[in-house]
Amino acid sequence: MNHNEQPATGQKSAKSLSRKAKHALLSALITVGVLVAVILANVLAVTLTDKFSGLTADITSLKSFEISEQSKQIAQNLNKNVSVIFLTERDAYMAIDPYCKQTAYMAEEMAKYSDGMLTVNYVDIVRNPTFADNYPSEDLSTTDIIVSCGSNQRILKVSDLFRFENYADSYQYIASSQAEQALDNALVSVTNETVTKTVLIADYCSQDTSYFTKTLQANGYQVQELSLSEDDIPSDTEMVIVYAPTKDYTTEAVNKLRTFLNNNGAFGKNLLFLSESQDADIPNLDGLLAEYGMILEHSFAFETNMNYINSSSTNYFDGVLCQYISGLYIDDNSSSLLPVITGYSRPIGILDEEIATALLGYSTQSGQCPFDAGDDWDVEKNITGEIYVLAQGQNGENDKLSTVIVSGTYRLFTKAYYGSAYNNQAYLSDMLAAVNHREQKHISVADKIISHYDINIDQQTAMNIGFIVYALIPIIILGIGFTVFLMRRHR
Repeated sequence: MNHNEQPATGQKSAKSLSRKAKHALLSALITVGVLVAVILANVLAVTLTDKFSGLTADITSLKSFEISEQSKQIAQNLNKNVSVIFLTERDAYMAIDPYCKQTAYMAEEMAKYSDGMLTVNYVDIVRNPTFADNYPSEDLSTTDIIVSCGSNQRILKVSDLFRFENYADSYQYIASSQAEQALDNALVSVTNETVTKTVLIADYCSQDTSYFTKTLQANGYQVQELSLSEDDIPSDTEMVIVYAPTKDYTTEAVNKLRTFLNNNGAFGKNLLFLSESQDADIPNLDGLLAEYGMILEHSFAFETNMNYINSSSTNYFDGVLCQYISGLYIDDNSSSLLPVITGYSRPIGILDEEIATALLGYSTQSGQCPFDAGDDWDVEKNITGEIYVLAQGQNGENDKLSTVIVSGTYRLFTKAYYGSAYNNQAYLSDMLAAVNHREQKHISVADKIISHYDINIDQQTAMNIGFIVYALIPIIILGIGFTVFLMRRHR
């Protein structure tokens, strides 16, 4: 019997060892399998998100980093090479503010949809000061973005990218981002092939016209400055701008404007008259405006309704928010639009409603103050309402019309107002595009807001997460598997 029991014991030990070996092998295989799966999943995720833009995910609460379908379409429709250059290194630019990071991500996302037509680059102009030599007429900043296509370019400033609000009159903060809209408009602008030949007349003008000129040029207007006292208006000119004259033009000079608008009976020309906001005795020019149904009053326009005065304004004359009197040049219901802001403007009277139309005006609690008003002048007694500060008149035959647009102040087109967070740029650029028969329209995209509760991952945090996913988790899994193996081995 003893001889018979020994083989049974040996067989049992062999079976026990065989089971342990199987368990150990299975544990090792599971550990290796999990480790390989984790590594492959991460490699696959990185590869796919680099290759396919649609696989990137925006986990912010308001989808602040997603671009609109309109932006995707603009990028997809690019048929020219366009460059977007940030004037700071990528990591440094993104570290400035979450809204800057959002701007960079949106530009890069648009590039993914452009089939290689849009490139995004980062140049540190502090370390590469000679780069600014390529833009001698520009005052470049590290927060600027250059959008260029051939010889056409747009310089986007922080005021173009973000809307600022004041906090307790102590400092400004970014309330929302309009970077997507700014990028969209810049891309459309620099790739627009339509050129409108424009003449700017600055005779007897004491104001700086450079900002408005650069803005026009950036939007495809070929601007030539000349003097009517010395030069004739070229026959191929489509629009003439008279900029803030403080003195009257001669009869001969005004007749050159008449001849231009008449165009040998073909009409189809445009004149933009930007008034000096101070009083000016200009009877010859006034006569031309009267032919188009309008007159500049010898007074200041004022507004007493505080709902229509910008919070930073200190009086009734400056920083006034305008109402849309006419539906011309706006696609949406005017009640849903931001207002246009103006200041120190002369009122415009409508002499002939059949040919002249008011475009922008003040509220029913507005009026006009004579330039020579004395100390006893009473604001309340001079509230009349229906004060207009932008109007247009048309003359011609049948569908052949020349258009004269009059602004009560040149300020509408200065950087402080045209470049503000209000609707000046959109409305006025659309107005000029319409009268000059340009297809280009200002693109409107809803502002984006980054919630304070959104996840904001910096480079160091991203590296830490990468270490955890790529190294720490696999090591822990491997350790657990090895521990299980040892425990089962000594069981």
